[in-house]
Amino acid sequence: MGVDTPRGTPAGVRPGEVTYDHLIIPSHWRRSNESTPGAPNALFPPDGGAPAQSSLPPINPTTGAMTGPLLVGTTARAFAKLDDLIRLSAEDKAVIAARRDEAERALRAIFRPRCALPLVGVATIGSAGRDTMIRPLDEVDIFAVFSAANSAWKRFRWDSRDLVLCVRNAIGGERIQTIGSRGQALRIVYDSPPDVHLVPAFDHPRAGYVMPDRVGGWLPTRPERHTSWTADLGPRVISAVRLLKAWNRVCGSHLRSFHIEALAGQVLAGRGLNTRQGLAEVFRHMDEVGLVAADPADVGGDLSAYLRPEDVDALAETIRAARIYSAKAVGAEQAGDHEEAVALWGSVFGPEFPTFG
Repeated sequence: MGVDTPRGTPAGVRPGEVTYDHLIIPSHWRRSNESTPGAPNALFPPDGGAPAQSSLPPINPTTGAMTGPLLVGTTARAFAKLDDLIRLSAEDKAVIAARRDEAERALRAIFRPRCALPLVGVATIGSAGRDTMIRPLDEVDIFAVFSAANSAWKRFRWDSRDLVLCVRNAIGGERIQTIGSRGQALRIVYDSPPDVHLVPAFDHPRAGYVMPDRVGGWLPTRPERHTSWTADLGPRVISAVRLLKAWNRVCGSHLRSFHIEALAGQVLAGRGLNTRQGLAEVFRHMDEVGLVAADPADVGGDLSAYLRPEDVDALAETIRAARIYSAKAVGAEQAGDHEEAVALWGSVFGPEFPTFG
């Protein structure tokens, strides 16, 4: 389907009647009355630049490039070293910015303001946009938002997959894949990492944004709410999120990235715990309470719904061990025994964790 190819409407429906109204928009995540066309949008800053980053300093100090053995003298220093190892570098962030800029240039050249499918804006979303991604940098989620003007919504509302196909054909035919649990995105493969997941969406006048699902319907999404919610958690919790993702990777990557973020935020928001205490508290919660976590934007429901009973059973022993070792490690640190604390945390995080010495 070309950019300017109209799609017909179902029999019995006049074109003028085709609106957003068939979408059920829950009142608790509708846009406010003040949110009107042209109003400030946190996802697309008015200067065209990237969303503002928090001015708060990182909770762990920057320790520089690691060129020798990761020997540390305190538990806090061990975590600072691990954070250096897993968080994205300035070079990684520059690559992400370049991918976003390349996507915007390409899309604006095709989907011009007066065409049948005008582009609203392009933004980095997902963990790369929230600064919770860990190395290696292998993929970036790029959000491409289109306007419903010029009858665009009338053409695509009945089968959202047509929007994905339209964008795919216009930019050169990259493959389509699932993003999240139910959404559709285009995977754009580069010669070297990271690849790009290009997520097409419509700017919804009441709800925020709607993106294609895998069966032709539309999924509500509010990435700007996710970004602001994560930033409000503060640097300690964000550091704990990255560390939990590193632990998840060591344990087989059973948990999805945003599920980890929501779970950690649900447990730690406003608690004032240091990073080590926060990790121990999340492991305790996972062991005692479970893995249920609500979407902080009140859109996606329970973010643990993708887990099968057998997945939960497979994780149970790993979570229990992490809870036991982390609790003992916090106790050892409080008693001044950093060597023991570092050794215990090494049992949680595996060989990547620095060694005491």
